[in-house]
Amino acid sequence: MFKRLAVNTGVQILGKAIMVLVSLITTGILTRRLGIEVYGQYIFITSILVFFDSLADFGTSIMGVREASRKEGEEQVKVWTNTLISRLIMAGLSLALGIIFIFFWNDFREIRIEAILAWVMILFTSLAGSFGVVWQTRIRMEIKVLIEVMFPTIFLLCLWIYGGNISLRWIFGTYLFARIVTLTWGWWLGRGTIKFKLVDKKLISKILKISWPMGVYLLIFSAYDRAVDSLMIQRYLGAREVAWYGLAYKIYGVLIQPAYFLVNGIFPILSKKQKQSTSNNIFKTSAIILFLSSVLVIIGVWLMAPMMVSILAGSEFGASVGVLRILIVALLFAYMGHLVGFTLISKEGQKEMLGVGLIILIFNLIGNLVVIPRHGIMGAAMVTVLTEMLSLGLMTLRLKRRW
Repeated sequence: MFKRLAVNTGVQILGKAIMVLVSLITTGILTRRLGIEVYGQYIFITSILVFFDSLADFGTSIMGVREASRKEGEEQVKVWTNTLISRLIMAGLSLALGIIFIFFWNDFREIRIEAILAWVMILFTSLAGSFGVVWQTRIRMEIKVLIEVMFPTIFLLCLWIYGGNISLRWIFGTYLFARIVTLTWGWWLGRGTIKFKLVDKKLISKILKISWPMGVYLLIFSAYDRAVDSLMIQRYLGAREVAWYGLAYKIYGVLIQPAYFLVNGIFPILSKKQKQSTSNNIFKTSAIILFLSSVLVIIGVWLMAPMMVSILAGSEFGASVGVLRILIVALLFAYMGHLVGFTLISKEGQKEMLGVGLIILIFNLIGNLVVIPRHGIMGAAMVTVLTEMLSLGLMTLRLKRRW
């Protein structure tokens, strides 16, 4: 088991290293070719899209992995199949609500077509995530990572090769193309893992029922993690400030992914019925790795922030340096929060996660309402740090009750 975990972690680290490189190169190209104003619109659209992506997921991927990890053979395939159907139902609902939101929210009035094009990706992302459930259950993270790396890499290649002027429509159209290509490949690799003859309305209902607490939590998390910040900064400060904050948050978001990959790898193992001592050892080892990794990253980014921003976006984005140095402190709490949160879910604690999410959403919303008009994007970054700290503390208290 530990050998498989080590292989999974190594593959994910390598995959994440490639994804970090691809993401940073892509960001560097986009910031220069779009300019501050248009890049700010790009960040605004993608930040709100994260919220509707979370609605489409609605916790079904996490619950699907947990339930499939407890089954074998045909019963496992049945869980995968009905998880996919559940995700398609939620993706259709999310797409419909997203389009309504685009037409009713005034800040989208100049970029509605671009936003709708971005929202169409929800359906294909949901399908791709369904195969991710399969590979994660099988603890075959190398396949999951390979598909995840392929998506941004195809987009980067298109961006690199295309020499003409790019627009938001070109960007989201190309993203859609890249997603369809990777989905087609994922479908081919996963042939035999989805059997529509096993569709069961009762199981679909069960998956949605057990997923809703986690789904609501993910909606809350995406709201305070990306949507609330972007909406308020756009409303109070404008697209330029969104661009500066968005670049810093983009770097922060990239750096947080290794923790997500590690925890994703151990989640199926934590979800299995096994000795408490085995779970304890996995948790403690992972906690040490995450703590040491976060400290090293924080120190490195703090020192190199000016150079990182300059290389990625140039002198026009100098305001992002201070924001990044504040945001990066949140990395320690976010790394540990990923481990504590997924461990709590593995122990049937998704309803406790929902309670935590409601508290931190209220805290984040009030904090941003008070701070952003007075202290701008630096204040928004500080609220993010405090939110992650509060989240980790509350999840830790709830995990102790179940351990």
